This record gives sequence, C-alpha cells and structure tokens, in this order.
Amino acid sequence: MAMMLLARSLRSPLAVGAAAFSSAPAASAAAAAAAAERAILDGPRNDWSRPEIQAVYDSPLLDLLFHGAQVHRNVHKFREVQQCTLLSIKTGGCSEDCSYCPQSSRYNTGLKAQKLMNKDAILEAAIKAKEAGSTRFCMGAAWRETIGRKTNFNQILEYVKEIRGMGMEVCCTLGMIEKQQAEELKKAGLTAYNHNLDTSREYYPNIITTRSYDDRLQTLQHVREAGISICSGGIIGLGEAEEDRVGLLHTLATLPTHPESVPINALVAVKGTPLEDQKPVEIWEMIRMIATARIVMPKAMVRLSAGRVRFSMPEQALCFLAGANSIFAGEKLLTTANNDFDADQAMFKILGLIPKAPSFGNEEEAAPADTERSEQAASM
Repeated sequence: MAMMLLARSLRSPLAVGAAAFSSAPAASAAAAAAAAERAILDGPRNDWSRPEIQAVYDSPLLDLLFHGAQVHRNVHKFREVQQCTLLSIKTGGCSEDCSYCPQSSRYNTGLKAQKLMNKDAILEAAIKAKEAGSTRFCMGAAWRETIGRKTNFNQILEYVKEIRGMGMEVCCTLGMIEKQQAEELKKAGLTAYNHNLDTSREYYPNIITTRSYDDRLQTLQHVREAGISICSGGIIGLGEAEEDRVGLLHTLATLPTHPESVPINALVAVKGTPLEDQKPVEIWEMIRMIATARIVMPKAMVRLSAGRVRFSMPEQALCFLAGANSIFAGEKLLTTANNDFDADQAMFKILGLIPKAPSFGNEEEAAPADTERSEQAASM
C-alpha cells in the first residue's frame, strides 16, 4: 500500500506543483510529470505549443525516462515490440538532394542505380521476413514521386495485395504520391505509408532543396484522407539544434491526427554524402527524443529505427523503457547495415520482450492486460 501511495504522490498535481517552486531543474521535471499525467488521463491532444514540448524535452533525463515509461506502461502493452522488415525494392538513382541519403544520384557513394525488383524476389523476401518474426513488411523505392511511373506503380499494387494476403501489415515509402494513388494503395490493402518530415521546418532547407516541407505535409494529407495509417518521423544527428528536434515533434503532434507510427532515426553517416563527417548520435539523445515523442503522442508506435546497430543491448533496453515499441529487423535498412537477427532474438529473450501481432486498423488497440496493470502497480 505504501508503494502505491508513493506512486500516486509522484503523479499527483500537488506533488508536481510543489516541485515546480524548488529549483529550475525541478521545474522542468514538473513539465514532464504534468504532461505524462495528462496523457494518461486524457489521451492524445493536438493543441501542443512548442514551448510546452520544449519543456518536456528539456526535463532532466532520468525524470523524462521515468515519465515516458509511465505513459508507455499505461497506454500500451509495454513488453510488446513490433518487428518490421524494410526492403529496398528500387535502389539508387534518386533525383533528390537529401544530404543524408546514399541513394541520391547527386552524390558519389559507390551505390549503383537498380531497376525495380521482380515480384518473385520481393515475395521471397516477405516470406523470409514473416518466418523470422516480422509482422510488418515495408517496401522502399528511391523515387522523388510516383507520378509518371504507372507501370511500376501498378506492379507495387500487386505486391501489396500479395503480401497483405500473407497476413502481414504492408507499408510503402515511394516518395510523394497523389490523392488517387493513395486511394489505389488503400484499395490494394496497404496498411501504412511512410513519409518522414526528417527535421523541423526551419532546418529542413539545410538538408533538402528538391522538395518542400509543405510537399511532405501534402503527401501525409493524401495518405490520411485515403484511410491509410501514417508513418512519419525524422532523423537526428543532421547538424540540427535541439530546438529543431522539438520543432519536428511539434509538427507531428499538432497534425489533426497523430501519426500511428513515429520512426526515430539516428543518422548513419555515409561516405560521399554531404553529412559524411557528422558526429554519431549519443544514446542519451535517442532516449530524450523517444521519451518526449511517447509523452506528446501517447498512442503512436514509436519506432527505434536507423542507427540502432550502433547501440548495445543495454542502451536499446533504455529506449524500450522510454517508450519505443517497434524495431526494424533484418540485415539492412534500405542500403545501410542493421542489427543481426540472432542478436535481436537474444535481446527479446533477455529483456522479456514479446513480438507484437499485426494490426490492420479495424479495431481499437486493446488496453494493457489486467495482469500487466497489476505488475505496473507493484513496480511503482
């Protein structure tokens, strides 16, 4: 009973209010506590101000980690982690100038442009992914947009139908799409469409000039209107300031509906790209970003994405504790290295993680089981 009372006091507005007057660090800790409590009690909100998110983000790291974990345990089945596989079905030769991307035709990264993979190769990869435990199969094509690619687009529609028929979630990232194309993808059975915002609106022109921020938001709108789940997040380590990371989260958290999936990527610096000399992202930066995303978008799947290969199992465990509940499995993420499958299986076993079953958006996610809620109360 004493432990439960302590847990309640940690979450109570009175305790938060008292802490707010003691010191500056306590004041920022109070921001995370208050935001987490509201997320648990009231659910998602879309009226976040940028200073509010900044205050959460600036919280002392251990407080932020704790409150991210609170939200995660109350809103999700906290041991469940979805395994996804991402396959580059059309590699290289992209006309965009994204400064981080080895697939841009503008940079000399040693990557040769390839044609769209054939159906048999893609379906074989999907079958292997399912057998390895992935419940979402993502197909990426290095295109600026799908307009003018009718033959290839129709082929992809067939791939979507086939893979959905295997009982897997299906995601695509094909660049910008029009409203009609989004509707065709929905009809084919597409579960989600990935289109990252990458960074804040303010910093975006330093990274990409061939596509505007509003172009990206327009694609997200087409996806949403078609009834497809949105997968949209960003990359940290591009040389941006912390305010830009907050700006990215603010844009996502103030969309009319939060993205169902928010990938948090750490830059994998590739030789030959303009960002080849960027300093690697520290695990503390990932934890801060993940926990803030979990608090401000409580129902979203927060995906520990590119750059995970650099982090040890204990470091990844902190990310799951902070609120991440999805990873990409398989030897590659498009063209960059990813974690070893056997290592991921060992990690799941050691940490007690449970593979998440596929969800097709036909029904609300189940609330955490009563046994899990009991365990949560006991752990407070």
